[in-house]
Amino acid sequence: MMKKLLIIAAFVGINIISYAQEDNTVNGSAVDQATMDSLGLVNPKILETYNQGVKFLNAGKNIEAIQKFTEVILMDENNVQANYNRGVAHHNLGKFDDAIKDLKKTTQIDPSNGMAFYMMGQAYNGKQNYEEAVKVYKKAYTADPTLEKAAYYEGVSYFQMEDYESAIKAFDKAISIKSDYAYAYNDRGSSKLKLEDIDGAIADYKYAINIDKGLSFAYNNLASAYRKKGDYTTADKYYTSAIKQKPDNHVAYNNRGTARFESGNYTGALADFKKAITIKPDYAFAYNNKASVYIKLEQYKEAITACNKALELYPEYMEAFFNRGIAKEMLKDLKGACADWEDAFILGSENAEKYINSPACTSSN
Repeated sequence: MMKKLLIIAAFVGINIISYAQEDNTVNGSAVDQATMDSLGLVNPKILETYNQGVKFLNAGKNIEAIQKFTEVILMDENNVQANYNRGVAHHNLGKFDDAIKDLKKTTQIDPSNGMAFYMMGQAYNGKQNYEEAVKVYKKAYTADPTLEKAAYYEGVSYFQMEDYESAIKAFDKAISIKSDYAYAYNDRGSSKLKLEDIDGAIADYKYAINIDKGLSFAYNNLASAYRKKGDYTTADKYYTSAIKQKPDNHVAYNNRGTARFESGNYTGALADFKKAITIKPDYAFAYNNKASVYIKLEQYKEAITACNKALELYPEYMEAFFNRGIAKEMLKDLKGACADWEDAFILGSENAEKYINSPACTSSN
């Protein structure tokens, strides 16, 4: 699963109550600013500037928000909300190092701030530093045991590191906090699928769908698990469900086409690959898959055209080089075929090795 993270940029957007004051008095007694702060009162200038920053952040104006939160921090360097929200704004702009700096400061001021640790994890994730992300996600749900999304993204980080067993444990943690966490069930299923626990994956994908029947990607993943079992009829059924939930799901069309191809339904497969391309014209995988169908249908010129397009979109697509080599061989272009297989081999195709070592290629060199 190359799963795209759904980052929720939560922030402190509370409406702070301003106290009616005249001449800095409380109950008629004159006090200095330090006394006012100790009583939980807020400098009106800080309050006004902070709230302006929150408005900018809510409006997606992150640069302006950063400016306002910086003004607050210059007036009060230990202002938890300003440091936190400035970190969120930096994260939203993809300035992950700046975000981490602000969020670290937040946790130094308030070590119990689970959301600050969580957002720090998101920033490390943005840097693809998954090991550090895991560390701070753990701190997030330790500080706030209700933060199921910290445990969930810990699992996502482990998944990205291909540590699927640890990912499953993290998703277990997320589910223990939030029993109806559909995304955690889905991603735990994908982790199980990576470990060849197909039945366990199917059970988790079904849990996800039962919780949220609108999760197109969960239907797609469930179908892929059945396809891996060789149950193409059930796979086709769930790919179709994925498409019904999200009619522009080009991945589901491509995957249904693959299931139909593997079951020998080349006409249905070709229609699905074409539909995937209609939805996403730069989808190189569907072009290569379309070429595979054309080869089966002995339409070799069309296969070469499809491979050419796949390679135009993805110049290092080894499967497209391999397929184009097959099509060229069938059209008696052995020199071109061997050149394509050589490229496929260089890019890592084990299938191409036997072809470039065959008499057809060795004798032409």
